Amino acid sequence: MRRSFSEVGMTRSEIISAIECVKSGTLGEKYVSPSQTTYILCPVDKTLWDFKIVIGLAFENTGFVPSFGTSTHERDVKSLGFVQVKFTRRVRNRCLGVRGCDLSELLDEHTVLWPDGRKESNGFAPQEVHTPNDDGSKKSVLVSRYVRNSKFKQEVLDNAGGICDACKKRIFQNLNGEWFLEVHHKRWLSEDGLDVIENMVALCPNCHRQEHFGKNRLYY
Repeated sequence: MRRSFSEVGMTRSEIISAIECVKSGTLGEKYVSPSQTTYILCPVDKTLWDFKIVIGLAFENTGFVPSFGTSTHERDVKSLGFVQVKFTRRVRNRCLGVRGCDLSELLDEHTVLWPDGRKESNGFAPQEVHTPNDDGSKKSVLVSRYVRNSKFKQEVLDNAGGICDACKKRIFQNLNGEWFLEVHHKRWLSEDGLDVIENMVALCPNCHRQEHFGKNRLYY
């Protein structure tokens, strides 16, 4: 039986909670396989996640497991202010969402569905930029205006080992027992900074706020 969000009282915060669960590897007991065509953009860190898995888990968390109707729930998600990406072609094992973050996938034909009803053709297509290697040579990477690389983010967090790059302390553990850190872009994305590892540091929440709102910035 199909149910709309309004029928089960689904809220924006419950969708965000489901996205965070999917990020941590919690896909739910009623796991829905990825559609390979439709993704939802996390409003917190601008990473893409599998639409069907997120919405399926969100429904499961409300105690209701629906007969999945993608078109119905796309309208529901838009009404809650989320951005969606739909690919024209179904590609087996597309490396986005739970399967990774290959930004070159966004070179494929796709449509961005904005909450205000706009449809933008290939709106998340990344651009190639050059960044320096440790040996002084240059390497090419793809960066997007809107989509951040979740694999880069995770690599920065893994390398930090729970220790803030600024204050050199471990602050608190999350519900999974992991030391909590946030990824900060040394040159802000709003200042044309790149979403690449060389431009990222792992900070505790206090130091992260200092970088954005404090009198003196440690980075950039």
